[in-house]
Amino acid sequence: MKRWRWSGILLLCGLWCLPLRAEVKVIPVFEAQAAVQTLKEIYPDLGVSAMGNQLVLSGSAAQLQEAEATLAKLNQPPQSLLVEWRVDGASSGQQIEAGIGGDAAKRQWLLEGNARQYQRSQNDSWQVRGLSGRPVLLQMGSYQPVTFYQWRGGQVVGLMPLINGLYATATLIGDRVQIALSSEQARLEQGTISTGQNATEVSGALGQWLTVGELSTSSAQQGSSLGTQLQGGRGSQSDRQTLQIRVTRQ
Repeated sequence: MKRWRWSGILLLCGLWCLPLRAEVKVIPVFEAQAAVQTLKEIYPDLGVSAMGNQLVLSGSAAQLQEAEATLAKLNQPPQSLLVEWRVDGASSGQQIEAGIGGDAAKRQWLLEGNARQYQRSQNDSWQVRGLSGRPVLLQMGSYQPVTFYQWRGGQVVGLMPLINGLYATATLIGDRVQIALSSEQARLEQGTISTGQNATEVSGALGQWLTVGELSTSSAQQGSSLGTQLQGGRGSQSDRQTLQIRVTRQ
């Protein structure tokens, strides 16, 4: 009798020590990747993954219920957003060609597609309207002098365009925004254009200016690149500026 009693006690202790059984729930959302990152920050113990436009949640029943209630507030259809960007900071020596104060003939900001929605504001910033979770393409271009040698002798100096494109995808989650940035850079090296790619991501409060990276130049540098360390066009001395982006609701 005592043997059965001890067996029953050990069985109950074993069941008590077992972890709670995890449940799995699949929820369709508008922006899966952004929702995954947000839920992981709020509920670090919750299993969260994305499968297409669906979220796969795993955890206890109480965790799933709380996460689903939070997701119901955050999960909204794509909203109209205003994306603004500017180059800020001081420079020593001549103004860099890729900067905001450069010659208008030597640098342009372009928007692919509907260029009529692209405009410059009065405070030296540029803005474009788009949808949450949809990329917009911004391009910064400059013209660099290049020497061309003729077949029969002699040489001609011409201007070669260097175009640097920046894709910005702003995703709105509640009152916070996540901005995924990918870029294509062109650099002039000994008369030849070389290209490269880079990607980064920033996040912050809606309506806040977010620093993407630094734009730095020296007299020994040409070309431009975008990333955590931004480098711009040629200057006579050292120049340092920063690229900033702000997103607001429309």
